[in-house]
Amino acid sequence: MTEKKNRIPMDPAKVKRILHASLAVFSAHSYRGAKTDEIAEQAEVSKGIIFRYYGDKAHLYIATLKFATDNLTQVVDYSVWQDARSLDEMIVNATKYKIQLQLQFPNEFKLLLDAYAGLGDAPAKLKHKVTEFYANQTNDNIGNLIDPILDRLAIRDDVDKATIQRLMVGMMDQVAAETKTFMQDNPEADLTDFDKIITHVRQYIDILEHGFLKKS
Repeated sequence: MTEKKNRIPMDPAKVKRILHASLAVFSAHSYRGAKTDEIAEQAEVSKGIIFRYYGDKAHLYIATLKFATDNLTQVVDYSVWQDARSLDEMIVNATKYKIQLQLQFPNEFKLLLDAYAGLGDAPAKLKHKVTEFYANQTNDNIGNLIDPILDRLAIRDDVDKATIQRLMVGMMDQVAAETKTFMQDNPEADLTDFDKIITHVRQYIDILEHGFLKKS
């Protein structure tokens, strides 16, 4: 994965066509199977323009991940998370909502799920960049999504929100590991196939909220 150097100004119209085309091709064929020739053809640009703009296929893939994420961010309704009365309700509501979004944005979800699953035999540097991308997304969103719920819960006086957030991040890391393994074992899975993982998440949240010791 070489450093990207823009040698010519980037035409916004061409960038838009390239990213729409790369989203379609990467989501259909994953990273290894995607061909820059097909992306160039769909975008109606030369292959040389793609490499001048993005440097290499790996940088184009990362740019496409960001493009897919931005597409979803522009329409996502955060109140689905923030208005939940409990963390458990948040998980249930968010899962149903994500399934609805998946039907509206199939290419975005296919690309993001493929990337989340680990990219198979893609270059190690690209895998590292993708892992870093998802870690940043989690860190940026976790407080924004759960803080309104925590503000409504009767939290013990000796526990601060920052501690709960760190526990939530740790829990999400565990869920991420389970999800990645599931996606690697079931590459054609979509969000409707995640019942077992959702059950685990609800169990983790129940223990987080109520502990794991019997009440005396």
